[in-house]
Amino acid sequence: MNILSATITAVTASEHLSILTVEVGDDSFHLLLAEASDPENLVRTNVTLAFKETEVILSQTYTQTTANIQRASVQKIERGIVLSQITLTYGDSTVIALVPSLTFDTLDIREGDNLFWMVQPSEISLLRGPNGI
Repeated sequence: MNILSATITAVTASEHLSILTVEVGDDSFHLLLAEASDPENLVRTNVTLAFKETEVILSQTYTQTTANIQRASVQKIERGIVLSQITLTYGDSTVIALVPSLTFDTLDIREGDNLFWMVQPSEISLLRGPNGI
């Protein structure tokens, strides 16, 4: 599981859904939550984001396909028969991507390369903490 520390900067809520905008360092991410949220009580709250390694999409070119696109450098590659693990350095954090090895072969990625990584807003979760978030 990938874990990033973030701060909520905005909340857009309807009766049953919320979109949270959070900052990880200087970068913005968006999360889609299947629950209503109280904007006044959440803005400036520190939270922990979590998303699966299999939900990280890699690209060498910028493609606006989701709200969450960030840059990182490839720290390590572990090629497997079925899945390959790519460890990325993202700011002060590490993000791991697990991609099918057949797909990885077409990406032409090497250690030290800079690339884009993406995760869909609906695939990011908030880890629950003592404040109920």
